[in-house]
Amino acid sequence: MKTEVLIIGGGVAGLTLALKLVKRKIDVVIVEKDPTLGRTYKGELIQPKTIQLLDRLGLLQLFQEQWNTFSTIHTTELSKENTPILNQAMSYQLLPGPYNYATMLPHSQIKKLLLQELLTYESFTNLQPAVFSEIKKDNEAVIRIGKEKVEIQARFIIGAEGVGSKVRKHMGVSVSKQTYNHDFLTVSFPAPKELKAGEMVATHDRFLGLFPLPNQEVRTVYLIRKGEFKKWRSEPLQQFYDHYISLYPPLDGYVQHIQAWKDIQLMVPIRQHTDRYVKDSFVLIGDAAHSVHPMAGEGMNLAIQGADVLGELLGDMYETGNQDQVKWLEEYENVRKKRVKSIMDLSHMGGVVYGKSGVAWQRSRALALKQLINNKVLLTKYIFNISGLGHWPFSFKDGIRFVHSSDGDLSEQLSRYMFKVEDDYPWKSRMR
Repeated sequence: MKTEVLIIGGGVAGLTLALKLVKRKIDVVIVEKDPTLGRTYKGELIQPKTIQLLDRLGLLQLFQEQWNTFSTIHTTELSKENTPILNQAMSYQLLPGPYNYATMLPHSQIKKLLLQELLTYESFTNLQPAVFSEIKKDNEAVIRIGKEKVEIQARFIIGAEGVGSKVRKHMGVSVSKQTYNHDFLTVSFPAPKELKAGEMVATHDRFLGLFPLPNQEVRTVYLIRKGEFKKWRSEPLQQFYDHYISLYPPLDGYVQHIQAWKDIQLMVPIRQHTDRYVKDSFVLIGDAAHSVHPMAGEGMNLAIQGADVLGELLGDMYETGNQDQVKWLEEYENVRKKRVKSIMDLSHMGGVVYGKSGVAWQRSRALALKQLINNKVLLTKYIFNISGLGHWPFSFKDGIRFVHSSDGDLSEQLSRYMFKVEDDYPWKSRMR
């Protein structure tokens, strides 16, 4: 069997890349081992840049019919007596329109919508469930479908199969890896009617994130200390309920919909980054290339954004007849690696800020958050960078801003640092 592009992994990165390619009439095969749309929690928070890319793909209306939008995230710090020592809000409305909001959609639904669109193209083949075994010489991959062994020869092979990527191992690239002193419990259940925005509630040693899903549900993420999960599972669920309700009382009567520990997933945060994304005609996207701490909800967004850039590049290579010039693949790495590093650092900072415990640390965190949120420039920078729409670097002057408030119109600065089409796809002018 032959194809132009073989994608190992049918997650959001692989599906987005495939869709970009088949729209350019490029033959694509996806190999995905999971027979379902996914049974474990993956990202559901869709950031503004990803919304922009869905618009470019012509999928915005389709997704708008399904997802739940919000623009505000409230952040609360509670004392040991459960009284607020900080209660403020951050808003995507600080950003220019039209992509000045975020959305929530179950991960399985995101994949379903992408796959639904892909299946309308004759140039797309979906091998699912199927298992990628190895790569032989001449870009030939061995795939197992049940008891049958299939060999697929491809011009390009894409590793999109996650943190344990076999394609990455075949490429022989090195990986830097960092673990954290905490894990997360995550589960969804019916939400109280008053929960319309994102909520982040923290104490001196706990953190609870609440994000509103469609159909009046809420995705919850709860920080626990390393090694606590085994002990928690040996206790009645009432302990789980009590923790949630103590941090956000309106959850009483709703969190109790969770009736078994098996419904609650353990999420282990890992920061992982490869030293390169491209080698010969092999390319890494999504978690195969980089995984981030989940505090800023960026993993899925980075995967989709990387797939968009690679898809546009491969499409242009085929269209201009440059598909044999593997050097052009480095353009993908040049665009993405710096952006990924920036988001990884912001997400890591969130993990460190909320991962440390202690009353003194909480007071310092609350003070820093208050100064950040009350300073328009600093808050706009933070929201702007997290959104993915651009990168406005923090500077030495920002230290002064922590002391002195600032205001005024920031549209000129935002425009200067916004990623434009020529920033997303800078090779286009050179390929003509």
